[in-house]
Amino acid sequence: MTMQAAATDAQAGSNNAVHSELGSPALAGGELAAISPKFAEGYARIRDVTDRDGACPAWAKALYMACAAAVRGQPELTLREMTRSRELGLSLSDARGASLAVLISRGEATYNAFARAIDQAFDIAADQSSEPIPDFSLDRQAALDYFQSYFGFVPDYIEVMADNAPRALEGYVLMRQWSLAENMLDAKHVELLLCTINAAEFSSRFVNIHANGARNAGASEAEITEAVVCAIPISGVASWLPGADGIMEGRQ
Repeated sequence: MTMQAAATDAQAGSNNAVHSELGSPALAGGELAAISPKFAEGYARIRDVTDRDGACPAWAKALYMACAAAVRGQPELTLREMTRSRELGLSLSDARGASLAVLISRGEATYNAFARAIDQAFDIAADQSSEPIPDFSLDRQAALDYFQSYFGFVPDYIEVMADNAPRALEGYVLMRQWSLAENMLDAKHVELLLCTINAAEFSSRFVNIHANGARNAGASEAEITEAVVCAIPISGVASWLPGADGIMEGRQ
């Protein structure tokens, strides 16, 4: 153990965080404390929120951060947080469910990177299916009805797809129905990880959408706030302002 880490452990009875117990190697090894103890303690207090059980369980917040790190193209952090999440209780089925939320949110390349992190963290290869796909019956009106029920109205951007690419709208709805309502991962956690992803990408609009989705799935304001705070280790404190804007817009 380094001198800085030992010194930090000695502070366990104070108001300070125990840096060696947190998920950041730069904190745990004393690297940040060697530059600035004050800065290190500030970051450690943020990691106290992101790395420990709070309004959200620690395993879920590690998963949210793994998702956001994959979206931001940070493979080392993706694997580290995925591994921490597994160690804290994440199941393989929930991890796979999260991977499809990542795919619908940010596309196939990001999904591939995230899925490989799951394989490494769980030391297992992804399953392959040769079973026939069931016939999923869906038409334009049923797709529009889905968005009406989710948002309380049909957004203009959905109308554009319905009018000009209705087959794509069918696909979007099928993916969205499974990702948010039928996923092995609880709908609340799916919405919260999407809050983290969108805060990490500085998108208040989509934080707003998914904060409202999280509320509808039973999330508290504290859970939504913790999910947005989870973007800070990925994208810095700059992620907090658009994230907070999204939270507050949803309250209105």
